[in-house]
Amino acid sequence: MKVKAVAINSFAQFMLGSDTFKKILHIVTVLNARNLSGEEKRRAALEEIKTIAGDLAAWAVNLGIELAVAYLKSLAK
Repeated sequence: MKVKAVAINSFAQFMLGSDTFKKILHIVTVLNARNLSGEEKRRAALEEIKTIAGDLAAWAVNLGIELAVAYLKSLAK
């Protein structure tokens, strides 16, 4: 795995918890494969994450989405 991806993954797991980040990463990965605009993907991700996030603060949800996107992009380079 690339160094950048490892750093993003480690930070995300530290900030959000391993299980939470894995779930967010899965949601973002699935949505990334769909032919939607970035804004449509973000809205869909937020809706799906609400079902798993419970009391997770909004800033943490947004951080998780951004880290998942950055993680996927770092793997693609």
